[in-house]
Amino acid sequence: MAIRRYVSLSAAFVFAALAARVEPNALSVHPFAGQRGTSFTVVVRGGGLRDATLVWTEKPGVTLRIEGSEAESPNSKTDLLRVRVEVSAHAEPGPYPFRVVTPSGVSNVLPLLVTAEPVVSEPPGLHETPETAIPAPAAPALFTGRIDKRGETDFYVFEAKEGETLTFQVISGLPSIGAPGGNARGFDPSIQVFEPAGSWFDPNRLKRIGFNDEPLWVLGELTDAHLVQRFSRAGRYYLRVEAFSGQGGADYSYHLRILPGAVPPAEPKPRAEWSERSFRRRLPANRLNDLAARGGKNGTAKALESYSPASFRFPGTIEGAIARPGESHRADFNLPGPADIAFEIETPEVAPPLFTPVVRLLNGKGDEVATNIFAGRGLCTGALTKSLAAKTIVPIRDAGDYTLEIRDATADLGEPGFKYRLQVRPQVPHVGDVKIDEDRINIAPGEARTIRVTFDREEDYRGSIAVAVEPLPPGLQALAGADFEPDKDPPRAVGKRERYVPRTERAVVVLAAADDAPLTEKPVKARFVVRPLAGGRPGMVISEKEVLIMVVKP
Repeated sequence: MAIRRYVSLSAAFVFAALAARVEPNALSVHPFAGQRGTSFTVVVRGGGLRDATLVWTEKPGVTLRIEGSEAESPNSKTDLLRVRVEVSAHAEPGPYPFRVVTPSGVSNVLPLLVTAEPVVSEPPGLHETPETAIPAPAAPALFTGRIDKRGETDFYVFEAKEGETLTFQVISGLPSIGAPGGNARGFDPSIQVFEPAGSWFDPNRLKRIGFNDEPLWVLGELTDAHLVQRFSRAGRYYLRVEAFSGQGGADYSYHLRILPGAVPPAEPKPRAEWSERSFRRRLPANRLNDLAARGGKNGTAKALESYSPASFRFPGTIEGAIARPGESHRADFNLPGPADIAFEIETPEVAPPLFTPVVRLLNGKGDEVATNIFAGRGLCTGALTKSLAAKTIVPIRDAGDYTLEIRDATADLGEPGFKYRLQVRPQVPHVGDVKIDEDRINIAPGEARTIRVTFDREEDYRGSIAVAVEPLPPGLQALAGADFEPDKDPPRAVGKRERYVPRTERAVVVLAAADDAPLTEKPVKARFVVRPLAGGRPGMVISEKEVLIMVVKP
């Protein structure tokens, strides 16, 4: 009985220790925008923030100082952290990422937005009717606001001149990313512009003359609203900001920008890391050697020549544009013998879903050998689906003449911006995309953490990869590991899946902290570096990611 009581008490102490340590999690910050050369207070909402010691940022120009913290409500597990923000007059406009540091570690990242123009905070109270609308000065006019509850809307009122064009932008403080099945997470804002119209039933009726949810819904891209509106006559107009699906809450903060003229939407930033199968990635003339390096070898291939859509010499790059609706291009080439080839397409200006390039490989008889259309079954209903692939690999076993056909998926679209770069080349085994999800690790002495490194084997790459972590805080070491990966059901309709989808695997790194590892007061940067291995030698660095590490109390 005594032994059983001892074990129970020991387990209770362990569970109590685990429960006492709550890693900081920052949900949102409000307001998240302010003018350079000013000071203002923001509130960070999240969990485990009560004992925050530091608000950590690397980008110069912004100073962050903790003013205080409290629970959101008496029995709430959500904390509110007040932070004083001082922005230098010389700070560059743009995002300034920050994190919260507590004795339990470092939080996820949140952005502050610095502007060149003054920013007005939404006045207290509800603004759901034209009568309670917030007055907006002449453009440029910038506001910060929040949709505090489900179904809430915010009205703004402004004056426009005859023939004037204004641009309205709403930036979400809880970014919503386009994802399959809809945007289940985040704040997806929408905007509407109204003019007073009146009717026989209601003299105060508003007539909607403009609406935008996002300029274009694209997987993986932000869903912030952007509307360019020209006003045919002078007068008073109203703008309404709301969540697209009616959501709302304490994290639904937004930044409204009313700008003069027609301001184009911001272009998606190019990915810093390697992107194997994106229509926007670059296909340089030296791509054969770039791929060889990602396979751990020194490439010695000549630069690929570029051709207009006609005949070309394999391997090569075809460059053109589908300038008119219904236009298609053909390019002929000869294969002197059997070859495993790949054709990749880049859309440097207009990308899918606006320009959707279809590529067909035809043999000398005109029969289709391969295409970049991948047919499969939907995950939800099992219905037949088709998608376009930016890269297709195919084994060719017959020598002879072949033709590549390029066109848009529809015959209704075409313009000079529908430019393409189609590269046809031999397959080169290499490592494709590499992904490390973690961006912070909080670890106590005596503990261990598992970090998964996911990578794609492209074009029958059968080599190994090496993952190193450098530098590490004192008392920590990186070890090779393995973890359990559940079996996955095979796709219901495989088709020629190997032509369009790489083989994805993962490596595991275990970070172990010694029992006497010294605690850290601030995050320490560590670099996760990935290299291919070929011929018993490590190749060049093909991927790296900075991860913040803190050694904290148990």
